[in-house]
Amino acid sequence: MFDIIPPMDKFFALFGKIVLVVVLLGGVAYGAYTLGKTSVPPIPGAASTTAAPTPTDDTGLMPEKTPATGATPQTKQTKVVKAGLDASSGLSFTKYQMTVPVDWVVSHTTTNEGTWVDTLTLTKGSSQLKIFQAATGGAICLYPSDTPMEGPSSSYDTYVEIITQSADVMRRSATTATSGTTKGFTVCMKSPVYGNFQLPTIYGHMSIATPLNPGSELLAEVDAMIASLKKL
Repeated sequence: MFDIIPPMDKFFALFGKIVLVVVLLGGVAYGAYTLGKTSVPPIPGAASTTAAPTPTDDTGLMPEKTPATGATPQTKQTKVVKAGLDASSGLSFTKYQMTVPVDWVVSHTTTNEGTWVDTLTLTKGSSQLKIFQAATGGAICLYPSDTPMEGPSSSYDTYVEIITQSADVMRRSATTATSGTTKGFTVCMKSPVYGNFQLPTIYGHMSIATPLNPGSELLAEVDAMIASLKKL
């Protein structure tokens, strides 16, 4: 004979099964949520999202970026060069120092064969900056706005004015005339007494030779070397 289950018992049995299913589903959902919140270690060989360190040059310093292009040029190293004659030579020049990029080759000689001569020669490729101290004559430097004069003088069409570390006013002077494959410049100095420009300078006769069409970077290096001149 079969047992007859009362209707209420069937209801509670079915209700219990439903509750059990709900509890199981809730547990699975909670486990997935917890797993998603847990930090997972990175997989070996996977790409990292950490920003790469800022590149530095050989000195450990950050290279400067050119504002116009954002390019990162190499930092140019420099060296300090000392040359020149003091008052004991009997000449009206001074000992001096200047800052020179390391890619310029330095040659310095001092001789005394009856008279003192001091020569500093800086060379980069076919370009040269020479500072020469010796017993030589001088001249006035004339520019288009100046009145022609009698006596030793040299005329120039163009110039770039440069102030040295010792506050001397210099002009890198040139003419528009060209010949051969090189271009020449002469450096004149403003006289603190007369206010005109003369050569030689207090540092000596200064001449520059470059290719016929020197680039702006080369001339900027030359001007920077002249600006770094300092009396000692």
